[in-house]
Amino acid sequence: MANSSQTRVGSNAVKLTAAKFITMGIGMVSSMLLARFRSLTEYGTYSQMMMAVSLVTSLIMLGLPNSINYFLGKAKSDDERSSFLSVYYTLSTVLSILVGVVLVALTPLLEIYFNNELISTFWYFLATYPWTRVIMSGTENLLIAYNKSNMLMAFKVANSISLLSIILIIQLFGGTFVQYIILFLGVEAAFTLWTYFIAKHNAKKLHISLNKELIKTIFKFSLPIGFASMVGTINIELDKLVITSMMSTEDLAIYTNASKELPVSIIATSITAVLFPQVVKLIHNDKNEEAVNLWKSATTISFAIISFIAAACFVFAPEVIEVMYSAKYLPGVSVFRVYCIVLLTRCTYFGMMLNATGKTKFILYCSIGTLALNLSLNYLFFTVLGFIGPAVATLIATTLMKNLQLIYTTKMVKMPFSKVFPWKNCGLLVVFNGLCGAAMYFIKSFVESRFEINNIVCAIAVGVVWIGLFAAVMFKPLKKQWDFLNKER
Repeated sequence: MANSSQTRVGSNAVKLTAAKFITMGIGMVSSMLLARFRSLTEYGTYSQMMMAVSLVTSLIMLGLPNSINYFLGKAKSDDERSSFLSVYYTLSTVLSILVGVVLVALTPLLEIYFNNELISTFWYFLATYPWTRVIMSGTENLLIAYNKSNMLMAFKVANSISLLSIILIIQLFGGTFVQYIILFLGVEAAFTLWTYFIAKHNAKKLHISLNKELIKTIFKFSLPIGFASMVGTINIELDKLVITSMMSTEDLAIYTNASKELPVSIIATSITAVLFPQVVKLIHNDKNEEAVNLWKSATTISFAIISFIAAACFVFAPEVIEVMYSAKYLPGVSVFRVYCIVLLTRCTYFGMMLNATGKTKFILYCSIGTLALNLSLNYLFFTVLGFIGPAVATLIATTLMKNLQLIYTTKMVKMPFSKVFPWKNCGLLVVFNGLCGAAMYFIKSFVESRFEINNIVCAIAVGVVWIGLFAAVMFKPLKKQWDFLNKER
């Protein structure tokens, strides 16, 4: 493995971000085509099954996928890494099979809750997909730990292209939704087997193992994060759970796409994946201020890009929805705009310092509190605001959770609240993008009212001008942050 002291956070983050942008871009195209080619009922059914898999998987997996970065990062020898990976993949396989069994058993209840009799038709999806999802979820962290960024890119791109291809094949030959699901599972199963091969190739001594002592050590770390992840997953799915219980499968299809976050958060997750081992090292060497400054630089860069994209998508929301999913999803514009604001909270992992200092229980407590608040606000706001209500509830609950984590972080690193987050930089970016957004909205409205021009073409033209303005103003300050982030450590 590469020496972490010589790791360039910025360079490695760029590689990972590039891989994610390519795969997420292809993934967005896949979602766009699936939304266009399948009926609202079929897409709604697909969303319901994905929701069920996500919720049950987060409940049973106990945070295991979150343990790879930590244990491989602190392992001192190849034997330690091999022992961990042997236990990890054995345990993950057993638990993911258990998830499938539980979901099949719950199928009658799922049909009642979702009021959708089509779900039982796809029992094999509920039985198999959790296994593929769980095993592949650790591939990214595994390859990052072994400094295999090129292999990671190849894996992600190949998987995305394969999934896109089956959509096109089904549409070209007039295939049914059932045939699509079968091909989808086939592709995912093939890449899951490839994941096992990658793990064995890198660990070299990978074998079936259920070492009790090591399992206890892993769970001691992963359980708090796992429960937090489970609660977080429920939080993510909660608004859709409310919509599907109150409205139709077709309404859920519209809400699902409208609330689907754009893939800009991969900027933050990529930086976080590379940054975390460096932060852990600095914290353990009592260099709290240096760790916080490193995190703040990464957050500033991430927030700059995300806030610009969020503002542009907010302003041009109808055009974005129409291009991505077709006009039949336009009733979800208001929900989409709320989620553009939610994107601002995805600029970083707010529990970074807490995780690095081992204070994972507080992350869990925050998640539980957020879930309770989100649950009560979801039903209240749905009653008051209707379709957009659950989205507003999610925004409020998420924002409060992030701030609570920052407040507790100040105690852990012994720094004031004003110093643990780049408040000034982020505030200036919000003001700048807000003013630009207002100006671009009025320019677009003026052009459309004076000339006969397609609204999508107009939005693209105005957007290009906006991009140029943003690049001209932000290049130098962001380069300064980038140079600091990319220093060898």
